[in-house]
Amino acid sequence: MQERYDRPTIVLHWLTAVLVTVQWLIGRTTGLMARGPLRVDIWSVHVLLGICITVVFIARIAWRWRRGSRLPGVGTPVERAAAKVVHIGLYVVLGIVLVLGFANTIVHGFPLFNVLTVPGKQDMATILRVNAWHGLAANVFAALVLLHTLAALAHHYVQRDGVLRRMGRKG
Repeated sequence: MQERYDRPTIVLHWLTAVLVTVQWLIGRTTGLMARGPLRVDIWSVHVLLGICITVVFIARIAWRWRRGSRLPGVGTPVERAAAKVVHIGLYVVLGIVLVLGFANTIVHGFPLFNVLTVPGKQDMATILRVNAWHGLAANVFAALVLLHTLAALAHHYVQRDGVLRRMGRKG
């Protein structure tokens, strides 16, 4: 039987993947919309999803640290080292994106669904700087996710070594 990650590790991985994909798409497209209630609502969803991702991220780190499966690397020593660097980068950069997202909400201020207002700092230079750093970190994270995804697909379709199946369902 092929080695697989445990169920919580798999669920937390794919939940993170779906949430950050939706978040990145919202972050890249909502600013193109006309200002108004719909745009505020979509940004509100973005803020709430950021909180959800933070909870999942903390749960994922806690699970991995305490009980999660650790499987041996696959491939050459260079491939294993590259995989380790990318995985560490994914965790570190996602943590940075989340911290900058919270900072962005705090400095910008925000009318959550036009019901609850998070007061913000009025210094536009700080607001723009934090927003830019948050966006840059999100794009760096997206690039790492793309690299991770391409590597997984190469393992699955080119090398056919079963790496992708370790993070999938049984069967």
